[in-house]
Amino acid sequence: MSVHSKQLLLQLLLVALLIAKTKTQAISKPNCSSTCGDVTVHFPFGISDTCSLDTPFLLTCNQTSPSSHTLFLPQTNIAVLNISLAGHMKISWPVASDCYADRGNLVSQSDQELNLTTFQLSSSRNRLTVIGCDTLGLVVGSDLEGKNYTTGCISLCNRLQDIETNGTCSGTGCCETSIPRGLSSFYYGSGSLFNHTDVMDFNACGYTFLVEDGAYNFSSTDLVKFDKTTFPVVVDWVVKNQTCEEAKKDASSYACKADNSDCFHSVEGSGYLCTCSNGFQGNPYLLHGCQGIVRSIFIYLFNVPFIINYLFSLINKKRF
Repeated sequence: MSVHSKQLLLQLLLVALLIAKTKTQAISKPNCSSTCGDVTVHFPFGISDTCSLDTPFLLTCNQTSPSSHTLFLPQTNIAVLNISLAGHMKISWPVASDCYADRGNLVSQSDQELNLTTFQLSSSRNRLTVIGCDTLGLVVGSDLEGKNYTTGCISLCNRLQDIETNGTCSGTGCCETSIPRGLSSFYYGSGSLFNHTDVMDFNACGYTFLVEDGAYNFSSTDLVKFDKTTFPVVVDWVVKNQTCEEAKKDASSYACKADNSDCFHSVEGSGYLCTCSNGFQGNPYLLHGCQGIVRSIFIYLFNVPFIINYLFSLINKKRF
């Protein structure tokens, strides 16, 4: 292959890469940070007053080590792991436990309480999970309207050898249940029916936790030693507790600012969210945040393999 042929091929490949790289989509407001540690901060969320839509979306970015920062819900120790513009936020939340010594003496017990104020625990994306051979786990909470809910499950077993299935919670050594819809303020805890006296030789503690569906796989070894202290939990958010019809009546407060954006009602709870219209992508909460996808780019990209193969065939035939 001649030098000229190599240069031409390289130039064409670079052009393909440049065309394939679409315009960077806006994530946050101008002059606002769009990241905290490894987490992308999408507007309407922000880490300063002028960078968030309003107070419920104001997050805190704290330095948690010399080389890392962690995103938190404001004035809390609740770490934010991920934010989705589809109306979901993933947080990290601790495990509740109860541990016993010989003769059934309780040596430690920890319950967990969470008040989300304007957010709600996702009922479809989380499970209440209980681990132990003598453990009762409960979650008690209320929704934004003040309605109270309680749910839980009991995990029992007599011997470690009785547990034949790892990976699933069948009620033997591990149980799980769904979460009531709309919980915003709640606590959960772990307790025992018989103080673990009959299973103390291999299971001294019980554990109860909320966890994103699919993020935990049960193992019988967790009954002997459980070293996990937190799990990812999904909460739901909406822009405002209004219908789309109500929100559109006030253009100044209507959150779907981008051209080519649409309003839709949250499936999980009351309130509305925004999305880019079909054929557009980006952040619908920002002015000009939804960018069109250029059809010619896709046509070119679909033909890039053909063009490259054709170029190589020409080179091999020495037609350059």
